[in-house]
Amino acid sequence: MSDLPPALAPLAERIGAERLLVDDATLTLYGQDVSGDSHPLCAVVRPVDISDLVAAVRFAAEHDFVVAPRGGGMSYSGGYVCSHERTLCLDMAAMGEVLEVNAEDMYVRVQAGCTWKALHEALEPRGLRTPFWGTLSGLGATVGGSLSQNALFWGSGRHGCAADSVIGFEIVLADGRVLRTGAAARNGTPPFFRHYGPDLTGLFTCDNGALGIKATATLKLLRRSEARHGVSMTFADHGGMFAAMSEVSRQRLAESCFGFDPSLQAQRMKRESLARDIKALGQTVAAQNNLLDAVKTGTRIAVAGRRFLEEAQYSVHFMVEERTAAAAEDAVGRITRIGQEAGGKPVENTIPTVARAHPFGPLNSMIGPSGERWLPVHGLLPHSEAKAAYEAVSALFERNAAVLDEHGIVHGTLFTTADTNCFVIEPVFYWPDGLNALHRHSVEAAVLRRTNAFPDNPAARAEVMRLRREVVDTLASCGAVHLQIGRLYPYARDLGDAPLTTLRELKRQLDPEGRMNPGALGL
Repeated sequence: MSDLPPALAPLAERIGAERLLVDDATLTLYGQDVSGDSHPLCAVVRPVDISDLVAAVRFAAEHDFVVAPRGGGMSYSGGYVCSHERTLCLDMAAMGEVLEVNAEDMYVRVQAGCTWKALHEALEPRGLRTPFWGTLSGLGATVGGSLSQNALFWGSGRHGCAADSVIGFEIVLADGRVLRTGAAARNGTPPFFRHYGPDLTGLFTCDNGALGIKATATLKLLRRSEARHGVSMTFADHGGMFAAMSEVSRQRLAESCFGFDPSLQAQRMKRESLARDIKALGQTVAAQNNLLDAVKTGTRIAVAGRRFLEEAQYSVHFMVEERTAAAAEDAVGRITRIGQEAGGKPVENTIPTVARAHPFGPLNSMIGPSGERWLPVHGLLPHSEAKAAYEAVSALFERNAAVLDEHGIVHGTLFTTADTNCFVIEPVFYWPDGLNALHRHSVEAAVLRRTNAFPDNPAARAEVMRLRREVVDTLASCGAVHLQIGRLYPYARDLGDAPLTTLRELKRQLDPEGRMNPGALGL
């Protein structure tokens, strides 16, 4: 305890000095996210169970600190980056256990710091999965962080976002009380069902920790589907691809779906990780249903290599998962016909096949293929508005072409869908700039050694931040809403008077002194 500031000694006595980190390197790392520089922290607190978490929150209330929960650190929207001078970062990663897998009642209960990869590995041998089962960054991204910020990807094509798969929480409130939501709010009832009275579970999804700190989460379970296939198609323009993606979404034919514009496709095809995955086919082959399928899959991918996608084309990739081979083949046929009717051309399904076999790879996509900085932004839209929104964003980039060229800024766009009713547009930026501590901590050391070490480039960074704000405003003008609100998206600004007043009143009731992640959600 001798290295701790005296102000933290009472907390060290409650949870142990080893649970408090105050060295400069740790405070720098935990005070930043993907988007920017570090903000000051007083300490990083690493609770291992709910009693530690309660102790930390009560200590903050008693000693005039604020708390900001951090999951895997994958935020790019300032989710846990708090500028308050007396901030304790609650590093939830030490609360990473799978607490209960109930295959009879079909739910799983985890500590909030459990990663999606760890949950997947616990469920896969049992033939189970959650409906939404993780993000691309699931090696580091946590269940609690994804439910606080909300997230999309694996399973979203049929099952929506992370928040749609949660049944209940244990929440530590600002005064240290523990609130249970869902069926578990009734004394003695297991957490098997979400909607018992008003939906308190929903209140704490997507709240960014501004209303309470997630200690545990309970998620629905599904039986794993054994028949898996991938469909890939290319399109000459975005209109045809959008039409195909939207129709597949409306018919719920794919578990997951993602598309690239030509620029982002070119960036992704440059990555060494794709070549490595294509060459290392062991897991891909093992994921097939039988030996013959395995040999066929391995041979096709090895022969196709990187030549299966044409330049200057849009591409979309669908993952099909069904109970039976016949059902999967039917879905593949339907998706293919939909794509062809929209002007698409079927190509080798390397990307969905490899991605499904390696769903939680290294976090190397946090930087560009040559070591550039990377930063995304996104909007969620109804299908009817997606094409116009993308064209508006494209026009913004065209107006700024000279600035982009001057600073070496490259942009591309990822597209995906959620359930039957949501189209997602995610522009991303790459530019030459120095990496921050989070990049160096998260990206594989071998990859960092092979990529460029760009010097700090504040001028280019400033332009990226300006353009990102303009993309947000452009998407907002098209009616977009957002996940991962954090401190980036103008959530409070754009709410109507009644919902904003209600939200502020809830915040005052649950956190009257403003100690729970102040500034998140614009509160």
